[in-house]
Amino acid sequence: MKMAIPFFLAAALAVASEPAFAGKTKAGAGTKAKAEPAIESESVDESESVDEFLDEFVSADEPGSRFAGDDDSGFSLLSDDDWLRGRLSVGLDFSFATLTDAKRAPDKGANKTFVGFINKLEDEDEFSFFPTLSFRPFDCVRLTLFRDSVAGRTRNYNKSRHSDGTVEAVGPGLLLEGVLPMLHDRVFLHAGVGAVWAFGDFEEDTWWHLGYSSEESWGKRGSPSDTAAGHYREIEVDDTFGFVVSAGLSWRPVPRMELDLSVRHAWLEPDCKFGYRGLGGGFDVQDTGDFTLDHLTAAVAVSYVF
Repeated sequence: MKMAIPFFLAAALAVASEPAFAGKTKAGAGTKAKAEPAIESESVDESESVDEFLDEFVSADEPGSRFAGDDDSGFSLLSDDDWLRGRLSVGLDFSFATLTDAKRAPDKGANKTFVGFINKLEDEDEFSFFPTLSFRPFDCVRLTLFRDSVAGRTRNYNKSRHSDGTVEAVGPGLLLEGVLPMLHDRVFLHAGVGAVWAFGDFEEDTWWHLGYSSEESWGKRGSPSDTAAGHYREIEVDDTFGFVVSAGLSWRPVPRMELDLSVRHAWLEPDCKFGYRGLGGGFDVQDTGDFTLDHLTAAVAVSYVF
């Protein structure tokens, strides 16, 4: 009997404590249930921030953006809250240049050639790509910094018809362009004028530079690296300033990306000197002239818009 009393007492205490334990469990569950919405809310906020970032990159209808559709004029500010937004772009310019005035009369005596017997230039496959920078201080005005490049292989009119080497001019250019925005600034036409500062250079063919009569003659002697006449033939090309005009079309498929198609025409005419450079470094000028390097450039630019 003495053993039964503690058993029943323990059972009674267990039953009495069950509601309180259940209450704690439910309270804990309730607390956990209240915490879950907070976690879910944080997840939603993170998802919304990702969506906002994507909308900023590709949205064309966000109020206050440069593509906002509430202004049909096409000449509204590119951004209502940031003076640089939509105006500054940096990208790569892929271009190909071809000479437009590459031949002169075959008359060295009357100084009608470029220099010496050189009277013709042939296009070198001058495909290049370099960074480009554009800025639109006003909706209808754009400044574009680019790299201009052109090269031509020389040809002589004498019996051999050989080439002495390649002349080239490379340097920076700056355009001031008028812009005509369309389709809420998604597409715009542009045309402009500007200037180019070109660094001239002449890359002599080795056999000619060493003073041999022809490439075949040089090859028959084992293509030596020593000069044949005690001096080197050289052509020096001066740096020059030229003018350029351009026209093109730009398209922004999304606010942060711009594709540009353009055509540029530049006028360059650097002076040059032909002479012999002695082994001691002195340069003895034999003839002077100039190269007409007027050229047409077709370019495609892909840019990121800030």
